[in-house]
Amino acid sequence: MLEWFLAVNSLLRELRKKAADALARIEAKDVAAAKLVNGYMKTDYQALYRLWQDQGFETAEMGNLGRHVHFGDEQDYRDILERDLLAVESHAEKHAREAVPATAKVGFEDLLHPVIYEHAFQHYINGHYREAVLNAIVAVFDLMRSRTGLDLDGSSLVGETFSLDKARLILSELETESGRNDQKGFMQIFSGAYLGIRNPKAHSLAHDLDQIKAAQYLVFASLLARRVYEARQP
Repeated sequence: MLEWFLAVNSLLRELRKKAADALARIEAKDVAAAKLVNGYMKTDYQALYRLWQDQGFETAEMGNLGRHVHFGDEQDYRDILERDLLAVESHAEKHAREAVPATAKVGFEDLLHPVIYEHAFQHYINGHYREAVLNAIVAVFDLMRSRTGLDLDGSSLVGETFSLDKARLILSELETESGRNDQKGFMQIFSGAYLGIRNPKAHSLAHDLDQIKAAQYLVFASLLARRVYEARQP
């Protein structure tokens, strides 16, 4: 099931990149190029559909993704990026987690968000703790860019993503003081993770990580990934 989940995730990433590319080409009035990209998207969707069928899952869970890929208009690509792919990702994660027996003793990895598992867990298992922690934080910011379409990094990306005035992602609600505090607090946490975890690990080979510390970092990164994944777009 893990191999299935990773294969699905890979196709969803390709569809997300191509949908963003096709949308940009339509906005630039380059319809011919957008149609060319759409052809590749149809191939990716067919592969995704086969993966879903092979496991005996309901293809209805894929929602309108196939229809939007088929028609390939500007609004179709927006729907793909803003709704369809997120819905399919949610179903895939649910299937992957339900495939693990309830009594299985799998260790702390059961706490990891799939994005962190994919990009960091194998490094952790191999004893490459610095690489595991670095990849985990980078994966969080990649997910943030994927959900917002922003080509930024670090504090600039965090500020644009969670701005109280023009939020790209809303963590709870901005109409109440409690919700605004949640948004502001996690802005600081995300910025702190980049400054205090990502930067030192990226700029130096020296570290004090061991098995326990690295595991705790990966669980922390999983919390951040989940907040980004579950945040709603305004």
